[in-house]
Order: sequence, then C-alpha cells, then structure tokens
Amino acid sequence: WASHRCFRSAIAASMVAPGFVSPAPAMRSMNPTSAASARAALPRRSGSEELPTALVTSRLYGQGDLDRGFCGTAAAAAVASCLASLGLKKAKQHSLRRRTTPLPTVLHRQQVSGPSVVRESSATAVDQLSASEDVFGFVQFQQTRQPFGAGAVLVDPLHGRRWEFMASDALFSICFDAVSAVYDWLDSCQDVDESIQWATELNGAFSPVSPARAAPLTVKSGSLPLDLSGAFLRVGPNPAFWPPKKRTHVFDGDGMVHTVRISGGEALYNCAFMETTRWRIEQQLGVEWFSRLGEFEGISGLAKLLLAQATGNKLTGLRVIEMSTANTAVVVTPEKKLWALNESGLPFRFQLDEVGFPTSLGFDTLEGTLKTNMSAHPKFDQRTGETFFHSSSAASESPFYVSRSINGIITDRVELSVSEGFHHDLFITEKYVVVVDGSMRFDPRSIVDGEPLWMFTPEQRLRFGLWPRSAGKMTADDFIWIESAEAAEIVHALHAYDDEDGKVVLWAPVGRELKGSRSVVFGDIGPCQMHRIVIDVAAATIDIQGVAGSELRTEFPRIRDDRVGNRVRYGYSALQGEGSCEFNFVGFAKWDFEAGGLAQTIHFPEGVVGGEPIFVPSTAAQQGDGDDNGYIAMFLWDSKSRESTFTLYDARTMSPEPVVEMHVPRRVPMGFHGLWVTEDEFGKRVARGSEVA
Repeated sequence: WASHRCFRSAIAASMVAPGFVSPAPAMRSMNPTSAASARAALPRRSGSEELPTALVTSRLYGQGDLDRGFCGTAAAAAVASCLASLGLKKAKQHSLRRRTTPLPTVLHRQQVSGPSVVRESSATAVDQLSASEDVFGFVQFQQTRQPFGAGAVLVDPLHGRRWEFMASDALFSICFDAVSAVYDWLDSCQDVDESIQWATELNGAFSPVSPARAAPLTVKSGSLPLDLSGAFLRVGPNPAFWPPKKRTHVFDGDGMVHTVRISGGEALYNCAFMETTRWRIEQQLGVEWFSRLGEFEGISGLAKLLLAQATGNKLTGLRVIEMSTANTAVVVTPEKKLWALNESGLPFRFQLDEVGFPTSLGFDTLEGTLKTNMSAHPKFDQRTGETFFHSSSAASESPFYVSRSINGIITDRVELSVSEGFHHDLFITEKYVVVVDGSMRFDPRSIVDGEPLWMFTPEQRLRFGLWPRSAGKMTADDFIWIESAEAAEIVHALHAYDDEDGKVVLWAPVGRELKGSRSVVFGDIGPCQMHRIVIDVAAATIDIQGVAGSELRTEFPRIRDDRVGNRVRYGYSALQGEGSCEFNFVGFAKWDFEAGGLAQTIHFPEGVVGGEPIFVPSTAAQQGDGDDNGYIAMFLWDSKSRESTFTLYDARTMSPEPVVEMHVPRRVPMGFHGLWVTEDEFGKRVARGSEVA
C-alpha cells in the first residue's frame, strides 16, 4: 500500500496522533477557544460526567510560536499516516516528506479545562533534534491508552530522556472529521437498504425496539406457577440507530437484554441496551461511528476493512476487545456475576434491579487478569467453580487462547496453534476441556465477492483438542489433538460426558458441506442436524453417528445450566423450519441421551416462531428428581398478528399446550441466547451487583 519510508512515518504518527488528520491550515495555529470547542464534540457519559480523554498538546503551534509544540512534526507524520494507510500517490504534493520543523526546545505545561495536557517526565530542556533526518529511527514512540483518546510517550534512549504527551482537543476534532469524511464517502458507495432485508423477514421479527421498564404481562392461556420465582433473560442485537446509515448485518445491533421478572404469581417485562463504551460514544455523537460487519462487502467494504486496521481505533483509544456490542449471550458466573457476551470483546457486566430491569456496569477484566477477548460461550463447572473459555479472532495473525479462571481471576492461559475458523463454542466433561476446530474458514476474499465471511472448506477436517483436567497447570503440550475422517462443523455443543470406557461422548448439531448454500454467516454448508460423536482418546479416533431424529434441522441446543460438565439424561434444541431464514425456529425438540435419540418434539402454530429453549427448574424439584423436572421458557413471535408472548412449556411431559402463555404489551425482537436466574441467585448477588474489576 505504501513505500517503506512512508510506512515508518505512519507507524510513528499512529503512536502520537490518535487517527487520521488532514493537512488543513488550521493545524498551524489553534487557540484554546478552538480547542475548547473541539472538546464539546467529545462524547460524554450519562449525566455530566465526562469521558476521560488522553490528548497530545492543548494547542497546535506554528514554527514561529514562542512555545514551540510537538505538533509540527506530529502533524506531518499524522498526515503521512493518513495517506500512507490509504495508499494515495499524491503524498508528496502535500509536503509529507520529513519536514525540517525541529522538535520542541522546551515542553511547557498547558491547562485547558482540566488536567495538564503535557507532562514532562525528565529534563525541562532537550537538545535540538531535526526531523529532517531519520528522527523516528532513534526516537521511540510508546502509545499510552486511555478510554477516549491515545496519548504518547516520546523516548530518546540515546540521551536518556522521556516525555509524555496527551492529545489535544483540536487535533482530535480534526482527526475525527477527517476519518468521518472518508467513511461517509465509502458509505455512499454502499447499498444500505439491501443490507437490512433481514429486518423484514418473519414480518419484522428482528426490527429494533426502544427500552422498556416493568411492563406487566397478562395471561393469555394457562396459569403462571405460583411457586416459580426468578428472572428469564435473553439478549440479542438491537440497532440503536434506525434506519441505519451504514450497511448493517443482523449481528451488528447493539446488545439489548430482555427480561421477564417472575415473583408472587406476577410477571414484569423489561428491556435495556447494554451501555457499552461504543454505545455511549455513538449516542453522544448521534451517528453510527464504529465499523459494522455488514459494511465489509465489495470493494468499498475492503477499503473500510483496511482503513479500520490502519487507524487501529486510535480516535477512541479503545482496544478491539473494548468495542464489543455485548449482544450474543448472557450468563451468570460461579461468582454470581451477570455477563453479556460477544466473542469479539471482554465480558460486559450488568445487574438487575428489583423489577428485573437491566443496568449496565461495564467491562469485566477479571481484576485485570483478562487481557484478551472471551468467547460467547464460556463453560462453568458449578462443582469446582472453574470457568473455561477460548479467545480467538478472524485475523490469521491473532493468537488462539484457552483460559481457565477460578474465583473470578485467570489462573491459566495457553496459546494453541489453531487456524482462523469459526470457533464459537467449546465443551467440558468431568475429565476434559475440549476445543472444537471445524471446517469453516474465514476468507477475506469473500468480502470483495459479497460472499459469507466463513466458507466451508472440505480440505479442513473436523478435529478436537482435549486437555485432561487432571494435568494440573494448563499447557499446550498437554492438549491431545484428534482429527476426524471427514469435514464437518459444530457451532454449538449440546452435551458431553465421559463414558464408562473412557471415551468422550458429545451430542451436537453437525453441519456438512452443501455447495451453493448461502446464509447470513456461512457459505457452502448444509443445515445442522443432531449427531452423537464418540471421541476415543486411547485409539485417537472420532466416530460421528446419526441418531433417531437426525433428519431434523436443529440448532441452539441447551441442557440445564447447573449440570454443565456433569452427565445428564435430557437436552433440548430449537427446530428450524424450511427456507433461508436461519432463525425460523418453528418448535423445539427433547433429546434422550440414554435412549440414544429424539424423545419428543413440540411444533408451534403456523406463523409462530420461537428461539433457544431455556430450561427453568421447578422449585418443587428434589435432588435426583431428574433433569427434566421444570419448564422450557422462551419468547414467541406470531408473524401474522405481530404479537409477542412469553411462554412456559412442561419440560417433562412436552405437552404442546403451554403451562402458561403471557401477552407482552409490546413487540419483543427475535434474539440469540438466554438464561434463567434463580431467585437464590437473584436475591443474593445478581440484583445488587458490585464494582467492576
């Protein structure tokens, strides 16, 4: 994209200037009033609390200014960063060759409505260093990250000097406007309306809604069990800006948690956005700023992807793992924390109030020990208090990690050699933690062709990486890799256990190659169908077996959450109807692991779709009373009447008549994964929450 020399300038500038700047005359001199105006453009938290900024000089000085600032050099390098990253050939026309502007003779403290914006760490004077030579060859730049902006540290190892900078309001404003202009132009090259056709499927099942609090549900049929108490939660994407101005994938929406609080024979509905950092920034800006998955299509999509990689999100100072939408799954940890998850980022912490309304707390770094993203489906062993999860990215250079935490702190993290597949889930048994490496592979070329990002690759056979939990400390050498004889993909695991012969038995929907098949996510893969997979660790073999009911299209499988890692008898999964819509869940199935196949199914009335079947244990259940003594809970959507209901089915009898169906006084969009929070969890820790680590 750019010459080596220009690229080096870009690297240096990226450490100093938080993003792209244009060679505007305003950069030569800007007074504090202009800087204050620029600060007004910065997003703020709710109320009057301001988002912290990390800014490089409060003023931009010309060479003739008495207090000569660093920006003369930084501005030129930042412009070089812009043009080098964009690969423009006109760089020289903008005087981007290294200027003769000297570095500052003296670094003065400047005060602009807040803390000092230049902090000198050592000497008050520095030798004259000319930027006309290869300054960046011996002056090192170290980026300092803050929640909204990137500062920099200038280090001169030759003379033993170090200076710390913070970015200016004015520079931020210029950078922000420049990047926005580029993105706006690229947005104009894309068809936004075509990208949101998913919003019209199933008569608007995924169309976004606004938050709601404590809306009473009314009984439509049946009766709500009087002894049932707790909260049902389900998360999903809900774009905050509608209609969008950017291409938007169905997975791109901001996370919104929907709850039904049940207590004393009454039920209340709530929903609220997960107020992540990116959500708060975009709310204050009033526009969609961060990149969306839906934007990465065609030539303009490729340009956006490269632009996003080049800027490195320095305008916000956020790491990629801090830009999660928290829209995929909700879980309660062994420490009784509530997390909303998206596998591109950190877990997002929230709490529930007395009526079940979700309140955002912030990203959880597990007391500073979590430094990578977390998959959307961590596994919790309630017996031991351990949490296991993996961290991965679509980028080929990104490491793949498997981690363990105990008492809310990471104790183990190991890097594995795993290529860029669709690694969405892992599973655990009493003896093993197992990584799934399927046959879907990320292909950046698909962006230009308008194809799904993950394509089925028949040359890549399904394999599993098993770590013996008896090994103690987790190491890469202890993982046992076993490859299947065929290519296949597993998106979600239903249940796994160790059998009497020492083999690992996994039940999961399995997808195989189907040329020409296309969905919103995958390409060349057929519908997922339930299979029993036997992993013989001693013989290093994998046997993928069909079961009674394997002809059914099924996904979103679940067992009861308190038995994960233990052997159970029953599990449940959503049944998919015919057609191209992946979320056309027309019923759900019950699976009997001991009998070896399908137990029963429930099909919804015509035009009604549901979601993931969440098991709700009966409060009257006794120890050893079976894995199916309870209810299956979910939201239903009648695409004909456009009515949403909350429904409980008897998980044991699987009667098609609901135990209770309750009318929700507003539409509830379709979503992804859900959770049941027991009254004990709700009352003890979940409702109160605590300080986010």
